[in-house]
Amino acid sequence: MAIFVSTGELNIELNTDNDPGRPDRVSGLGAGSLFGSAGQPQAEKTPEPPIANRGAEISIPPNNRFLLDWASFTFKLDDPRAVASLINLDPDLFSQCSFGFSGYRSSLKLGNISIYFNGRENMGCHVEMSGQGCRLYEGYFTRNPWQSLFQIILAANAKFTRLDLAIDNVDGLLTLGSVWSAIQDHEQQIRTQFREWRRIQKGSFEKGQKVTGDTIYLGSTKSSIQFRIYDKAQESNLDGHWIRFEIQLRDKRAQEAAKLLSSGEAIGSLATGIINTYFAIINDDDANKSRCSLQSWWAQWLQSTEKIRLATEQAIKLVSDTMNFIKQQYAPSLAMIQTYLGPALFKSFVQEVLSDGTDRMGAKHEKILAATEAAETAGRFS
Repeated sequence: MAIFVSTGELNIELNTDNDPGRPDRVSGLGAGSLFGSAGQPQAEKTPEPPIANRGAEISIPPNNRFLLDWASFTFKLDDPRAVASLINLDPDLFSQCSFGFSGYRSSLKLGNISIYFNGRENMGCHVEMSGQGCRLYEGYFTRNPWQSLFQIILAANAKFTRLDLAIDNVDGLLTLGSVWSAIQDHEQQIRTQFREWRRIQKGSFEKGQKVTGDTIYLGSTKSSIQFRIYDKAQESNLDGHWIRFEIQLRDKRAQEAAKLLSSGEAIGSLATGIINTYFAIINDDDANKSRCSLQSWWAQWLQSTEKIRLATEQAIKLVSDTMNFIKQQYAPSLAMIQTYLGPALFKSFVQEVLSDGTDRMGAKHEKILAATEAAETAGRFS
């Protein structure tokens, strides 16, 4: 039978039998330990870390996938450089800024990864990784770093304030039209703990009647859990099927989800358990909604989603990122070489390096140039 288990405030439906007869038998969370290791695990570093990403080529992923799409958490530590080291990032890669956020007066920035500090007493340091920040963080490691990071955060008694899980569907099992159709007939087709929904579309007069953005929101923006379903292909001006389902968790719900992921809980089981608990598209086959079976297409999507593992996607760099990286990493070495050679010989050395580099430019560098041109064009016309 299915039961509800409360871990803090995150209520997840668990499948306690293996009855395949009903289409809504989607297993939720496993029975593993709620808490991760109390040690300080170290994720395996890459020999050459990437640099900040402020724009990227976007393409439809080849397969359905899960991504961590936002992570923010607060440490009791006051030293932002110590926090950077604790989460396995080199503090010297960050730039210090004189602005902060939400009571913090200063920050360290590395692309879309921010460490806010210099707040009121006992505020500590707050770390925020946006979606691109998560991609940037992943690029610093040779293997998936998230379980190790969550264990580090929890072992330091830090508190999660937000955690977003993104499910990308590219095989066509999930469509906005099917979800919207069910919502319009919600009294018969929807079982949910949410009190409200919204649908927001946007378009451009320059592109005629074409819709350029379409998002369904389930739950309030102020609540500790909200779902967002939108057409990622349409948003990215791409042809093809790419629907993104986002689960946004805040505060205690984010904390409990991080504990489960840190202990090795499969993200597919976690996500489908949350979805099936808070929102389900059902058949009107029982007077008691809690006993209604899931519609077959919805159950099929949940069952396929449960099997997906957490993916990583390294950010694509721009020319400006490479320039910034060279300034941060090699400016002292270049100054040393100029001091040793003198201005005239240093100029000859730089010309020699550039000539050699031109001959060795490859597809990777052409891709960075193309991404930069695309980002600049988008900026001019946005």
